[in-house]
Amino acid sequence: AGFGSGRYPGCGSWDTSAVLTAAACQRGTSAAMQRGLLVRSSARAGRRLLEAAARTPPRGTLGLQRSFASSALAACSAAAWLARRRPGLLGKVSSRSVATAAAQVTSTKEPPAGEWAFRASVLGCEGALSGHVYLDPSGRLAYLADGVQIVGRGVGHWATNGEIVAVEMDVYQYAAAAAQIPERPHRFRGVWEVNGPASGPQQGDWFFCPEGNEAPRLVGGLDAAADTMELLPLAMAGSAAAGPAPRVPAASRDAAMAALDSQSNLRATPEDFSLEERLAPYKVGDISNIYYIPDWIPREQESEFMAIADGDMRAWEDMRTRSSQEWGAGDRCACGRGLTRQPLPPAQQRVADALHQLGIFDRALFPMNSVRINGYRPGQGIYPHCDGPVYYPKVAILSLGSPCLFSFYPRSGTEDCMKWDSENDVPGGFPQGLRPQNTLFLEPRSLLVFSHDAFWHNRHGIDATAEDRITPDLVNLDQAAACGYRPGDTLKRARRVSLTMRHLLPRCACQG
Repeated sequence: AGFGSGRYPGCGSWDTSAVLTAAACQRGTSAAMQRGLLVRSSARAGRRLLEAAARTPPRGTLGLQRSFASSALAACSAAAWLARRRPGLLGKVSSRSVATAAAQVTSTKEPPAGEWAFRASVLGCEGALSGHVYLDPSGRLAYLADGVQIVGRGVGHWATNGEIVAVEMDVYQYAAAAAQIPERPHRFRGVWEVNGPASGPQQGDWFFCPEGNEAPRLVGGLDAAADTMELLPLAMAGSAAAGPAPRVPAASRDAAMAALDSQSNLRATPEDFSLEERLAPYKVGDISNIYYIPDWIPREQESEFMAIADGDMRAWEDMRTRSSQEWGAGDRCACGRGLTRQPLPPAQQRVADALHQLGIFDRALFPMNSVRINGYRPGQGIYPHCDGPVYYPKVAILSLGSPCLFSFYPRSGTEDCMKWDSENDVPGGFPQGLRPQNTLFLEPRSLLVFSHDAFWHNRHGIDATAEDRITPDLVNLDQAAACGYRPGDTLKRARRVSLTMRHLLPRCACQG
């Protein structure tokens, strides 16, 4: 009871639909396909997360800090070690750490550190989470979904009490073909007993973590094993029951949970972290989750970014309404389900690091990995549109060059982002005649951030005009006044360049 509406610190409302839909598709996937994708993806993903962990950004603007991110991702060290020693065999061999490898030869009780093939059920749905969990000797962990029908990852920490292992992870995942994308991760806990390699799969209990001080709720079971093949008999059996039944004795479970609580300093998402609260001074307008930060970068960096944008004029693609460059995304993946990823140039990666440090994007779960540079000459603009489920539902726009007016439109119910408006070069569905609900003054070097409903339902756009009229209803009229503009004044545009920064959602596990 109440599971469908639970909220907890650092995570959003628990929406079972995406996970359960993905799990239903998961049950129909062949074992061979699951195993093949796990083998190909785990080594790549482990290496990529290790590389991300090595890039510890400096302290961010606004005093926000995300120091947990890189240390949490170090949980992939064991997987990376195995990838170097046994390329391509992650689906066959458990990646126990180098320090414990010799002891495993004679030990009857395998230490929990290393790689575990993993699956968990939620409210009777088998395989709601399915993939690999990497337990680092430092006490941190990373989860990688198998990428067949479920795409995602998680970060967290783990502890032991005797032979009982307890894990806590913040999981961000969705069905590979989902149009409804979760906005935040969900927190889970699991406990199981380590019985040794001769005992086959280890079985335990899986809990959902509600908001505040409420105790974790038992929602299903978990299975863990040295390799994916050991889990297949349990997966094929489909042993979902009407309600979860505990597998671990209560006393052992409580002791392991207490050990986990004692290591809360390793928690992936600190309980006191609230991006909305820290950005509250920059909230503008009457549409929720729109923030405007003036002077986010200094003038010299603005000049640097303008020079980089024009460094190779062949990179610009001329469109009807603007010129554009795309960075971070390549051609369609060979599997046909997603786009290949490309590393961002160093200057753009520095911006990504700053956004991660601010907590606007999460370096581990949904990093800023896509930059679209738009160039506007006087008289050009961008037609009102919503970006749609190609991206994580959050956008950060850095403005350079000329100021302009930027508008958000009322929710209309016609946000059909899956159709392309070829005449206006944007996702389609905008009804003619709508007046803006909120209009902002965008000055150079400012950062505009919007998410949630403002992303999904409130179209945004810039009028295709050479001049803007300053009106009293601007939601940040004080910023226009600081730049010398008063109501009734005319803003004559010059060339404007913007960096639209987002997380391009993976739709497969081919690249981890």
